[in-house]
This record gives sequence, C-alpha cells and structure tokens, in this order.
Amino acid sequence: MSLKSRYTIVVDGLSSYTRSRDIKYECERFGKVEAVERDARARCALVEFTSSRDADRAWEKMDGLRVDGARWKVDYATKKDFSFFGWKWTEGGYDRSPSGSPSRSPSRSPSRSRSPSRPSSKDGSRDERADLTP
Repeated sequence: MSLKSRYTIVVDGLSSYTRSRDIKYECERFGKVEAVERDARARCALVEFTSSRDADRAWEKMDGLRVDGARWKVDYATKKDFSFFGWKWTEGGYDRSPSGSPSRSPSRSPSRSRSPSRPSSKDGSRDERADLTP
C-alpha cells in the first residue's frame, strides 16, 4: 500500500472543457483550497486543501460527480501523483515553500539575476487568474 496525502486529492476523468477554476469552485464547497494543478493531457488534477477534514469531505462527496459531461474519480493523492505533477513529497504530505504553494523541483538553469522578483501588477497584487488556468 502506498502512502497517501492527508491534504491533497487527485481528480481523474476530467472533461477537456473543465478548467482549473471550475475544479477549484467545486472543491471549495468542502473547504479552503490551497492549490489546484491540472494536467490537460492526462485529464487529471491535484487539489490541495488547508485541512485534512476538508479533503476527507471532498473525497467522500465528489467521487462520481459529473461535471462537463465527465464523471470524476476522486482519491487521495499518492507519492506517484505528486511525482507526476512535479510536487515534492515529504513524509505526511509535501514540502511547503514560504509562499504557501507546493515546492517544485529546483531549476537546473543558473540564476540570471539577484534582484527581487517584481509583482505582476502595479499595485503589488498577484493576478489570481494565472493560478487558475490549465
């Protein structure tokens, strides 16, 4: 038996029409969603919740849900699922970066600049739509 995440579920059987923000919308009925990452080719997504109780409720209620004509199969994410999406698995879940998003494998290319990264808008806020696109 493989290890399973307490906070992250994997959603299989997504329609090609289903967007990341649609997945997030459906999942937020069960609690706060920290991250959604969708793979269009494999038609699956990882969804991370802030609470294991919320992930449990989503797993119970969303398995078999029909969205955009497709029936979702929902299960707890395993180490293999994390690897597929490039998320780093650690005991009991994955390593969290200070920004609150799942940490990814470090880039192999050298750093090009030591200057801090600039925000994506003039007022300093991030454009959340970028996180929701497939």
